[in-house]
Amino acid sequence: MCWHAIVLSADNKTISVGVAHFPPYSIDDLDEITGAEVDIVKESLAIMGYQVNFVSYPYGRLPIAFSTREVDCTIVTQKNFSEISVYYSDIVLPEYQTVAVHLKKNNFDINSINDLKAKSIIAHQRAHLFYGEEYKSIADKNKDTGLYQETARQETQVRMMFLGRIDVIVLAHEIFLYFQERADYQQKNRDYQVSKIFGDKFGFYNAFWDQAVRDDFNVGLEKIKVNGTYQAILERHLKNYSTTDVLQTVPASSQ
Repeated sequence: MCWHAIVLSADNKTISVGVAHFPPYSIDDLDEITGAEVDIVKESLAIMGYQVNFVSYPYGRLPIAFSTREVDCTIVTQKNFSEISVYYSDIVLPEYQTVAVHLKKNNFDINSINDLKAKSIIAHQRAHLFYGEEYKSIADKNKDTGLYQETARQETQVRMMFLGRIDVIVLAHEIFLYFQERADYQQKNRDYQVSKIFGDKFGFYNAFWDQAVRDDFNVGLEKIKVNGTYQAILERHLKNYSTTDVLQTVPASSQ
């Protein structure tokens, strides 16, 4: 676990926020924690007079750390803390587009979740909880036959696909682009196909233990939308933040 303290105000209001390495939304590069959602949280709370300590966890550990009150807030969550009473923020960033990516040369015809059957898959951690019963059923069956796994290291997903060691990877489109553009291996130039089979973009929330802090965050979030800070953060971190059309087959070199 890495602690990164970011002082946002001289005020005495302090909050600890749990994050995971989930670029470009949250990026822990050891020197600092940044990223689209991190910067939105930072600015939304700063404008309301808070100091923030960002605490980095593995993605799978993050909800546990929040549930056990190791931190006051967690980012990147759906409303799925069913066993505890928490306060959810407004949607922080409604731009997550989960996709299935695969090499074009394999000639896979993936137009629905059902088309993932019998294919080897590496998905992001906890993916089997997010995309409905059909996906969970396929994940469970493929796992029994050694064809399905989940990982917290999403750069590994991208590398394994380009090296031809896995059929399909399941992850956010922005995260794929982030690692694809930074890959230093020759295979990254292979053509790939991006299949939009998980529906439209959807947003994540922050979860807070304290209702007053949650309310302050929502007010701050609205303020940075009005003053232009929110838009500037999106433009700085997200390649496709304004993309709303159906994703098409594209050569890697054009991304």
